[in-house]
Amino acid sequence: SGQVKRRRRMAVHRGRGRGGVASTSLPRCAHSLSPHARGRRQRQRQQPRCYRLVARAQSSLPLVKFERSDILVNKQVGSLSLQVSNDFESVKQEFVGAAGATVRIYTGEITAGEHKDSEVILKEYPYIQGESFSELAKNEIRAHEKVQRSEGCANICLLLGTYEGRIGEQWLVFDSSSIYPVSYWAELASKKGLNKQNWSLLNLLDPEIDFHRRQAFIFSIIKGAIKGMAGLHKLDILHTNISPDSVVLSTVDEKQGSSLQVKLRELSFSVSVTEASLRGGGTLAELWEADKGQDQSIDIREEHEKDLWRRATKNGCTNYFQKKNFGIADDIYQMGLLVLFVLFKSASNPETSLDMLTLKRYVEITFSGNIKEEFRDFMKADQEFAATIEWLDEHDGWGLIEAMLHQDWKQRPTADSCLMHPFLKQTLKYK
Repeated sequence: SGQVKRRRRMAVHRGRGRGGVASTSLPRCAHSLSPHARGRRQRQRQQPRCYRLVARAQSSLPLVKFERSDILVNKQVGSLSLQVSNDFESVKQEFVGAAGATVRIYTGEITAGEHKDSEVILKEYPYIQGESFSELAKNEIRAHEKVQRSEGCANICLLLGTYEGRIGEQWLVFDSSSIYPVSYWAELASKKGLNKQNWSLLNLLDPEIDFHRRQAFIFSIIKGAIKGMAGLHKLDILHTNISPDSVVLSTVDEKQGSSLQVKLRELSFSVSVTEASLRGGGTLAELWEADKGQDQSIDIREEHEKDLWRRATKNGCTNYFQKKNFGIADDIYQMGLLVLFVLFKSASNPETSLDMLTLKRYVEITFSGNIKEEFRDFMKADQEFAATIEWLDEHDGWGLIEAMLHQDWKQRPTADSCLMHPFLKQTLKYK
């Protein structure tokens, strides 16, 4: 009728947009989205829940205080002996705490709350009467909190929350994006070698594709680990316990090197070197001291820190800033040993004994810090290291390693300076 037609004309008039074109209010269904927007929506749906959980934690929200019933513990995937190098100046390692005490690592998932079904990594600090392993847990929590409050660092493991076990053990809940220790990858790489058993058409284009992939993988490990250390140092935190077990990877498949994530973990022995901490003796864990009144056990974390400052004094440090710089240099030294381990363990024969302690003995005792010449010539005598040595020669990698392992701590570079070295600025084929 005429009345219906008049209503339609009024509706069209009201709906006219800019340029005199009638606008419609169609629903934003998938078919109405642009190809780019549809792809983004599809990627969000496919994204694992653990990554959405990581995004939440990276937004500087407080750590979650989980209940035991919120977490399902699956299988044990590793363990860490509670040992520290109490005298890094001499070739010596000492177990601390009760005999056989270990920190156990498990896979698990969150079973309740907003992030139900998200996969996580669980770290259990044991409860043993007379041992202050809870102080290690507290120290690690405070270090991660400080890192994550400052917008985090992509190369440091992400702590999501904590909870207490049935008998008093402390559980730390981490994201599950990186779980493979560098020590595990190095053993696999040593056994696998570069024997080109899995030949493909890509070998026709690049006969050395296996080595180039290995090269890019090693490069990412070294650079990622140093970036993580640089992030800690910017926040006035020393790691003090860098080893092949304290760096973890998202994959051990060298074909996936372009997406490799490298992260530092094991901040239980970390030390605060803010001016307030050095002047007043405060540490990360001492922020938790309100509940320490009845604990009369020996604090192994505190003893570890005292040993660091004893060595600093022994090396001529008389003021707070010298002590801080000594601690940074000590981290750099440990990272230098890790760089050597990553480079040469992955290229070695499986039967070759090449661990951090052996490398330290070579550096300090056998060759007295002469890395660029004497240590290089020693390693060159073994043909299995020929390609690695050639790579280090090409971009002065030996210069970087020798600087990091300099006998005089005052001559060692900072982490940021290491990242600017030509060896870590080179362009690789599969990076």
